Amino acid sequence: MIIFCIILLATSLYAKDAPNVGHLAMCSGVKQCLNHDLPQCSAEEKKPNPNIKYNAEFCAPYIELRERGLQTNNPRARDLYRYMGRQYRITYKIDGTLPVSKETMIYLFDNMEFTAQLVNAYRKTKYTIKYDTPDKKNFSGDNGGHMQGRFVWLLTDSAGTNPGMHHVFFGWGRTKIVTTYFSGTATAILDLKEVGKDSVAYEFRAIVSPSGPAMNIALNLFSGVIRGMIRDIITDIEKAASEFAKGNHKPIESYAPFKDRKWRKNLQEFEEVTKK
Repeated sequence: MIIFCIILLATSLYAKDAPNVGHLAMCSGVKQCLNHDLPQCSAEEKKPNPNIKYNAEFCAPYIELRERGLQTNNPRARDLYRYMGRQYRITYKIDGTLPVSKETMIYLFDNMEFTAQLVNAYRKTKYTIKYDTPDKKNFSGDNGGHMQGRFVWLLTDSAGTNPGMHHVFFGWGRTKIVTTYFSGTATAILDLKEVGKDSVAYEFRAIVSPSGPAMNIALNLFSGVIRGMIRDIITDIEKAASEFAKGNHKPIESYAPFKDRKWRKNLQEFEEVTKK
């Protein structure tokens, strides 16, 4: 749920461009930063973009994702590289601490369809999430209004330690701002750390690639607004989980979707998790 909302916001202000731009960015970026030859790229396509300095700063996300276990030839990662290698890049970073247990956060991630409904019940929102593949690695959703998106869960436990606490996602989002629709992508990296029995610290990064200098300027101007919206969403999730853990089940009892038997198992499991 948290990743769906954050990626959706982070991807909402990006314009589409020509398909060959992405292919060239993928070929040159992977070659120049990882010294890896993708079979679908020609020698010419793997040459460096003259407008980009392939220094330590530019190549850092490539190296980090490889160290986390992302395979360069993974078909699900192909679109990520089509955006990672572009000239412009902005990283939104949010961190803080949530007053919920490690087990609670892991359950919310493992059951994102349920998490969306839980937040709706307590915060009167209208989020929906739907798994698009049986392995839950592909999912889509919307906010009940003008935002929608689809996402790939690329890595779980990507730091190699603390199972269930390190994740990498890639997403496509679309939203309407005033009278115009915008669409785009983001790579999201989320690291969680248990700091107490009922406390989890988080660091979230959304890496986005504006399609040109004008969009790059616009996104930097909107950065404060986007960070504020992200924090609002995190607050919704935090308060919903906390109220449930405290035993306040009145919002659940009056929430019509939870009368469906499909959610009873989740409610029982989540109550057991929050009582540990």
